[in-house]
Amino acid sequence: MKYYILFGPPGAGKGTQAGCLAEKYNLMHVSTGELLRNEIAAGTELGKQAKSLIEAGKLVPDEVVEGMMKSLFESNPDKSGFLLDGFPRTLGQASDLDKILAERGEKVNAVISIMIQDETIQKRLAHRAEIEGRADDANPETIKNRIATYHKQTEPLIEYYKNAGKYREVDGEIGDIEAVRKEMLKVFRGMDRSFVNKQVVLDEDLLDRLQTQAQESARLRMNYDLRDTEEDQSQRMLNVMLPGTMTKIHKHASSSETIILLRGRMDAIIYNDNGVEKERIHLGGDTGVFGVNIPQGQWHTFQVFELAIIFMAQDGPWSPMSKENMLKK
Repeated sequence: MKYYILFGPPGAGKGTQAGCLAEKYNLMHVSTGELLRNEIAAGTELGKQAKSLIEAGKLVPDEVVEGMMKSLFESNPDKSGFLLDGFPRTLGQASDLDKILAERGEKVNAVISIMIQDETIQKRLAHRAEIEGRADDANPETIKNRIATYHKQTEPLIEYYKNAGKYREVDGEIGDIEAVRKEMLKVFRGMDRSFVNKQVVLDEDLLDRLQTQAQESARLRMNYDLRDTEEDQSQRMLNVMLPGTMTKIHKHASSSETIILLRGRMDAIIYNDNGVEKERIHLGGDTGVFGVNIPQGQWHTFQVFELAIIFMAQDGPWSPMSKENMLKK
């Protein structure tokens, strides 16, 4: 099991980049705030305790948050790993996290920090307040307090993880979202060697485990990388898609795409440049058709009718889908 921590001040874009990393590396993105809300909504003992503290206007103590994290780790044994966003926030929490993982025979693998200047934080939060109507981001004094709190809590943690040799830093002002994302992926590839010499048997047990993970995912999907090294710049993976899933109409500008259906039933749908459906290829069931090779530059999508697990192969490294490669209808 892998454990990664994502640092960054308010407005650094942690949430935006976390989604990409979680999808790329099949990690469970864990936001402390969302975790608290989920525990409260589920009515767990920890959730009830947190709710009573919040309603009383008190801070949720470390032991409650840490209890939720421990419960999360224990209840998700089939995950490839976790991307922690918003935890730990203090040296005490960092030390306790090390102890929790040590009890499991595990450890924090790496910490990635998205760094931006205080002036940029102020500008981004003020802009976010205008866009989203967030009152907590509109007050200049509130913003200054959030920045001061971030520095007070986080700078000691940076030193803590630097001393452990686990800290990596990304310039959050290197360019637009895509530029920062490329740098994040570059840093991640440089520190994660989990793929090296990995042998994978594609059997029913593996497909069952991936199916369970997909069913528990909010995206109703799951990716599983089959390469044995990150230096391998091709794409070979298993994709699990649940009924109701339909990907956006897209094309691949630099590679064809080979799809082989291993389980389930789905359609591959081909479109012309105007977004008009040209052909629908039924895969699985009693069709006798189990795969398709989609030419480079061909608009297409997939529609799932019965849980589908596919093997997918393309040339070139993975990257998020760009706007010009998604069809506007």
